[in-house]
Amino acid sequence: MSNGRRWGVRAIASLLIFIIAAVITPVALVGHWGHRTVVDATQYLDTVGPLVDSPEVQEAISTAVSDAIIKQVDVTSLASGLIGGLIDNPTVTSALTAPIAAGVNNLIKELVHTFVASSAFRKIWITTNEVAQRSLVALLEGKPNGPIQVQGDTLVLDISSMLTAAQGALVANGVDLASKITIPQSDSQIVLAQSAAIGQIQFIYELSSPILQWFPLLLALLFGLSVALARNRSRTVLAVGIAMVGLAGASRILMNVGETVFIDQLKDTVFAPASTVFWNTFFNYLLGGLVAVVMLGIFIGLAGWFSGVSRPATKMRTALGRGLHSLGSGLPGGLRRSVRAYAPVLRWVVAIVMLVVLTTGAAMEVDRVILITLLTAGLFTLIEILSGPDRIDAVDEPGALTGAVA
Repeated sequence: MSNGRRWGVRAIASLLIFIIAAVITPVALVGHWGHRTVVDATQYLDTVGPLVDSPEVQEAISTAVSDAIIKQVDVTSLASGLIGGLIDNPTVTSALTAPIAAGVNNLIKELVHTFVASSAFRKIWITTNEVAQRSLVALLEGKPNGPIQVQGDTLVLDISSMLTAAQGALVANGVDLASKITIPQSDSQIVLAQSAAIGQIQFIYELSSPILQWFPLLLALLFGLSVALARNRSRTVLAVGIAMVGLAGASRILMNVGETVFIDQLKDTVFAPASTVFWNTFFNYLLGGLVAVVMLGIFIGLAGWFSGVSRPATKMRTALGRGLHSLGSGLPGGLRRSVRAYAPVLRWVVAIVMLVVLTTGAAMEVDRVILITLLTAGLFTLIEILSGPDRIDAVDEPGALTGAVA
């Protein structure tokens, strides 16, 4: 096989791998978010726990709980009977019944709201969500149990524990009738989502769950392999950066569409005022991750441009290289020759290690991307200083600065 033919095969392989990596990028982002936010119990509680402190969420929960309780108590009939037993005047009874009934209902709502805003309810919220997280994972695995269930195309959450706790709080505050009511199951459930795609989500989860946490690393390896096989590595690095920015931006647009659909689904429910807060909180890690991916894509794109053959990049690279080499000119020649001999390998090692560090462990955040990028640039700079030529004027352009992606 000729050399040209061999490079042709490598170029095709590089392109195919690049396309595969680009296609799975949105899936990798969402899958990794799902693993960290939904499957990881600790991260899930860290995400949804603070929701109970939101005034909008407190108001929504208070309304849902108090409405479910009030629905089971015919306060109007009770008030009418009580007043009728004291005043034998139908006109007066009728006139007083409505305001008294409204006052009792408002009292129930105020007491429930006070309870929901208390530290006691916060403990119930955390406990409920611990159970809900396990139930959600079981649902994704196709074995639904616990408070989250699928009813047709509807995903519902059973809030019986919250209702029972609220009834206890009402009784403790003198509303004894709360202990005498039984809330049916139909009124103990709230709709979380309505979607015909629940089955598809379960299928996708079943296929991808073994590698969810490794998706970012897999993505980095695919893009890295595409660069390694490319004939023009600097151009491929630039393409990777552009692709990451574009795909993250497209994912953000889809998230905006999803938010609109989510808010629209809840617009006629008591949770409408809290829908935006819930969305932003629950998807906070994913939204932050998309910004971090955009930032990373910009850095990678700049690296690709800097290592390219354009005249501005070449001039900048030459000037920077000469300056760095002059810094290392006083170092022992043997040290510089040794580092220079292994400089390409050292750069690849640095790049691979930094990608592994970035794509595993802690969350993908802008601060972390910037820190690792600066650390990578610093190590590349150190290698360049230590690998300078024996004579500064011996080369027109420092090849070391392009060695990692040449």
